[in-house]
Amino acid sequence: MVLDLIETLFLSEKRENLLLLLLNGPADIKKINSMLDVSSSSILPQIKKLRESGVVHKDDNGTYKLTTIGRLIVENMKPLSSMLKVFDKSDLYWDDRELNTIPEELLNNIGDLGEIELVVPDLDHMYEIPEKLISNTSDSQEMSAMLSFFHPDFPRFYKDITNRGVVLDLIVTDSVFERIQNNYKEEMKTMLESENTTFLICKDEVKAPTFNVTEKCAYISFFNSQGRYDHQDIITFEDSAVDWCKELFSYYRELSRPVNE
Repeated sequence: MVLDLIETLFLSEKRENLLLLLLNGPADIKKINSMLDVSSSSILPQIKKLRESGVVHKDDNGTYKLTTIGRLIVENMKPLSSMLKVFDKSDLYWDDRELNTIPEELLNNIGDLGEIELVVPDLDHMYEIPEKLISNTSDSQEMSAMLSFFHPDFPRFYKDITNRGVVLDLIVTDSVFERIQNNYKEEMKTMLESENTTFLICKDEVKAPTFNVTEKCAYISFFNSQGRYDHQDIITFEDSAVDWCKELFSYYRELSRPVNE
């Protein structure tokens, strides 16, 4: 019974999409066809299976809605479904990521990253800041960034962001801070003197991922399972991903200290 129900819910994208649609409220066949861009002939067999499983009910007016059990199942199915879609998108990438440093609550909601795109530079640009990060943050008004590894272009990149008047919240690890402080004094001075910039430091042992989050996108560099940065990143433009990364930034901010402490 349980296995049959799992198969009914997860092994058909049409059924899954229908359940998520009905989670937002009842719908007749015309609305279902329009919202899911399907034909009646293709969706009605799927509805029949869901009705037979007891998760969808059809009333006398021909309107479909989730049963009480159906709503409970779908409400709990949604985060798992989102998580599976994130992992399925780039399963080889996720198999080799270090995720143990992510707080449990956020790790459980990693499906909020939504539609991700894997960013892997070609060999000619391997040691440059990825163009996708630059182009998708160029018009931002605010940014939160966590830097847990050093890149020689980072000081200039964040100095330029500061000079544009962007509201910047920046956390760096002790080792990254030492590199910037010793070798990029001008850039450091610009960031520390900016009224729009908050500069914090956290311990290397935190082993946070490096990420940048703006109003419209999140760009994340997770370490691989060996604890190294292997130039494979992800970018996502989902609102839920932006919120997820902002919560992650808040978590690491609580573990950080001001520069002058």
